[in-house]
Amino acid sequence: MSGRRDELSDKLKAVVRLMLEDYRNLGKVEVFRVRDDFFRSFYVPTPFRGGVDQTVVFVDSGHTGKSYSTDSFHLVLMNVGGVLRNGEKVEYFGHRAGGPEVEGYILYASIIPDGFKVTIHPLDDNSLLVDASRAEAVSKSLTSLLTRGYGRFLGGGLDFWEVGVKYFRRVANYLISLVELSYCVKVLSTIKDSICVLDGTLIRWFGAVKLRAWLGFDGLDIASILSGVSREEILSRYLWRIYGIAKTTKFTVIARSRALLSTVGGGYGSISLESVERAAKFLRDLGARSKSFTEHLLNIVNPPVFHSDDYTIHALRTPVTVDGVNVFMFGLYTRGPLIDIRQAYAVNEGAVEDSSGRLSTAVESIFARLTRAPGYPPLGFLEVDALVRLKKEYITNKFEPRMLVSIIEQTGGKYHPLAEFFRPGFEKRLGYVRGRT
Repeated sequence: MSGRRDELSDKLKAVVRLMLEDYRNLGKVEVFRVRDDFFRSFYVPTPFRGGVDQTVVFVDSGHTGKSYSTDSFHLVLMNVGGVLRNGEKVEYFGHRAGGPEVEGYILYASIIPDGFKVTIHPLDDNSLLVDASRAEAVSKSLTSLLTRGYGRFLGGGLDFWEVGVKYFRRVANYLISLVELSYCVKVLSTIKDSICVLDGTLIRWFGAVKLRAWLGFDGLDIASILSGVSREEILSRYLWRIYGIAKTTKFTVIARSRALLSTVGGGYGSISLESVERAAKFLRDLGARSKSFTEHLLNIVNPPVFHSDDYTIHALRTPVTVDGVNVFMFGLYTRGPLIDIRQAYAVNEGAVEDSSGRLSTAVESIFARLTRAPGYPPLGFLEVDALVRLKKEYITNKFEPRMLVSIIEQTGGKYHPLAEFFRPGFEKRLGYVRGRT
C-alpha cells in the first residue's frame, strides 16, 4: 500500500511541475498577453491613502441554498439584513431603523392559467423592506408586472409555453437577486449621506437586454415595487451610492491583479481619463484584428448591466487587495460605457470623471476600517454575512420537516408529490423506501 502511495506522490509532483511550467509560459500565449496588457493600460495601481470615515451599510442575503422548484413554481426562504458601520462602531441597520436584525421572507412564484403569480410573505410584521401591511400590494404589483410582460409567451399557444417556462425560471431567480439591491435602496433612502455595499458582483439586470422594450418592465420596476421608492428616484439618487465586493473571482483575474498591484501592497486599481484613453487606443488598435475580442476585454472591466432606449448602465470592476495576496473585485455602477465601441472606441469623459471620483472615495471609505484578521474584507462585511446566513442544520432539521408536516396536513397523505421536495435526500432514492404503492 505504501508503494502505491509513493507512486501517487511521484505522479502528483510530476503534474505540479508541468502546471508550474505551463503557468510561467502563459505570457507567451497571445490571448493571455493581450489581456494582461489591456489590464495594465486600463488600471492605475494606487495605494490606500487613508480614507475619511463615512457611514457604510453592508447588505447581504442568505437563502435555503436549494432550489425548491419545478417548471411551474419556485419557492425560496431567504434572509436579508444590513450592518451599519460608523467609524469603528458596528450596529445592525434594522435596530437603527426600528425593525428586526434580520428580515425573513418566503418568496413564491408560479405559473397559473392566467399568467404568473408572485407572493412574498414577510416573516416579521415590522420588516423594513416589505412589511405585513404592504405584502399583499407588493405581491399583486409583481404579479401584474410579470404577467403583463410574459403575455406574449403565455398567449401564443403551446409553441410559446416552453419559452415561457424557461424565462419563468430566470425571472424567479432574478427577483431573488433584486431583493438585496432593493434593500440597499431602502437603506439609502433612510440614512442620509451613506453608501451601501452588496456582497458579490453587481448583477446584470436579466442579461443586460433591452428588457423594458421587450417585456414591458425592467429591474428598476421590480426594485421600485419592493422598496416603495420610485424608479426615477432610484436612478437619479440611489443607484450611484451602491457598490459591490466579490470575494471570489477567476484565477486569471487574481493573477493579473496581484501583478498589477504588486508595487503598492495594499491598494486598488484606480482609473483616470488618461488611463481610460490609453485603454481605448489599445482597443482601437486591436479592433482592426478582432472587434469581438475587444468587446470581450471591455466586458471584463466595464460590462453592460442594463440597456434601454433611454439609458444604459454599466458596472466598473476593479481589483482591490489589503495585503497583496487576497484579491477582491470591487464594483460600482457607471452612467453608460466608459469606452463606447459603437462610437469608434470614444471615451465618455463625463462618465469616466464621475466614476473615477466615486471609485476612489468609496474604496478609501469602505476599506478605511479593516477586520483584525490580515487580508480579510473591511469591517462589517463578514459580520453581515454571518448575520443573514441560513445554516444547513436549520434547513434540514427545521424548515424542511415543517414544510413536510404542513403538506401532509393539507393533503391528508404522506406521499403527495409535493412532499418529495422536502424529504431527506436518502428517502428519495427509488427502491430505498418501503411500503409505497
